[in-house]
Amino acid sequence: MEPTTQAIQSQEDKGPWKLWRVYLVRWLIFGAIAGVLQPVYESMELFWVQKLIQMFGGLLFGFSCAIVFTLGQNILNVQRARWKSWTVLLTTWMGMKFVFAGVMLLFGVSPFQ
Repeated sequence: MEPTTQAIQSQEDKGPWKLWRVYLVRWLIFGAIAGVLQPVYESMELFWVQKLIQMFGGLLFGFSCAIVFTLGQNILNVQRARWKSWTVLLTTWMGMKFVFAGVMLLFGVSPFQ
């Protein structure tokens, strides 16, 4: 006997990874766009290479944010209050910005160019 679609959906709709795919797609789109919109200050002959690197950095940022946001949303905001969702979103974005800037400074790359 095969499990019904409703039983499968009810299993996927529970736990800390609820709506993981939806949040992942949204954060990846945001990260890619934000990465591409960063300015290029030097080596203009390698402009498109730098844009590609910035886009991949944005995708990595988006992936990291998706993980943190999904867990935060599903653990801290089970009832989906709008103000809590915005708080989790802004906290995730700022927190991950600090983490990424700290990692860049650790490796000697200036995030402030």
